[in-house]
Amino acid sequence: MRAHLRNLPIFALRLLTSPAGRALIVSVACWLVAFQYCRYAFWRNPHSAFFRSEHVYDLQYSNYRKQQALEYIADNGAEDTPQHHLASPPEICAAFVTVKREIQYVEAAIGSLLEGLTGEERENLHAYVLFANSDPTIHPTYSQPWLRKMVDSAEGYNVSVEVLDHLRELEVARNFYEKGVFDYTYALDHCYQVGSPYIVMLEDDIILADGWMAKARQALLDVEAQSHEEKRNWIYLRLFYTETSMSWQDTDFWYGHMPFTFLLAVLSTFCFLILVRINFPSSRRHLDNWTVLALSAVSTSAFVALLFMVGKYSLFPPLGVFELNKYGCCTQALVFPRPEVPALTKYLRGIGTGQTDTMIENYADQQKLGRFALAPQQAQHVGLQSSRDNTLINSQSTWAFSFETYDPQQLKAEHKALVGG
Repeated sequence: MRAHLRNLPIFALRLLTSPAGRALIVSVACWLVAFQYCRYAFWRNPHSAFFRSEHVYDLQYSNYRKQQALEYIADNGAEDTPQHHLASPPEICAAFVTVKREIQYVEAAIGSLLEGLTGEERENLHAYVLFANSDPTIHPTYSQPWLRKMVDSAEGYNVSVEVLDHLRELEVARNFYEKGVFDYTYALDHCYQVGSPYIVMLEDDIILADGWMAKARQALLDVEAQSHEEKRNWIYLRLFYTETSMSWQDTDFWYGHMPFTFLLAVLSTFCFLILVRINFPSSRRHLDNWTVLALSAVSTSAFVALLFMVGKYSLFPPLGVFELNKYGCCTQALVFPRPEVPALTKYLRGIGTGQTDTMIENYADQQKLGRFALAPQQAQHVGLQSSRDNTLINSQSTWAFSFETYDPQQLKAEHKALVGG
């Protein structure tokens, strides 16, 4: 027994200095380097094994954009500012639905909608704000002198006394499900009456990126072309989505057949190394049987596991317009085509109460309508304090994790290139 123990260091040394041992040492070193890179590069992906929540909700680009938005309002909201011309009808009607909160976000939201637009873009944008309190004057933004200079319509409800009384009851009861549906359809109706081909429904606690309108218009051309080619109508284009819906799913072939994925990777590596050994005889002293086995079974499996750890969104980030018919979340910034609005509002009013985003998804499923999103996201949900008694965890899950990394100068250059300026 003691003789065997004395021989153990010699055996370990021979193992480490063998071709297989050296190959494993190099593989481990490479894997550790790749692991550290992944920790640095993919910590913002909420479905990555490297996700870190400590600073992922820090406002970086959003704060920069908020400052731009507020400065724009200060510079352009004066009474002597020339009134802009509005096309008839404008191409886009953008509607904010806002209520009084302890913390108000809508001022920065409106500013980010308008800041940076070219003259032609502003002419083709009807900006509408619905103050969704039964008494709109309690909203701190309602009486701001800059407001009606900056937007094209800002008003409370224009309804009968009976309807207004019912809305007041819903407010007292904090029945956000019924009142939310009413407010959404009310704002949709306003924009439908404007006559714009596209209607953008926006929540009041968002920040829009520089160049959002130019990129949305380009994306709408792509959506229309794709829908025409597929001979299928569509219900919306998302300007906001959250990466929390972009995890591995069982419908993803390689993830759903993980044992097969590992086996195929191992066999592919094994066959490749055997072919190398056959075609390059000088490699045989490095690629003995144990080395081929170690590289195929151990090293390959470790790197395949690392790929899954990185997360689907990090490996396959969408770019441009892509379909999002499942796992779409939230109503922060949706673009609707005008022809679909009457049927949608009829459906929502027919149900009358519920979570608006879920109801829209159910309607799209029933009607087999296409749903699209634009990447990168053009909006961020900054209102982590919900106006609908939502939890902080749920508010944080409604987050564009990539948005805060945007480069303002790059966005400005992209906007300029799209408008031909």
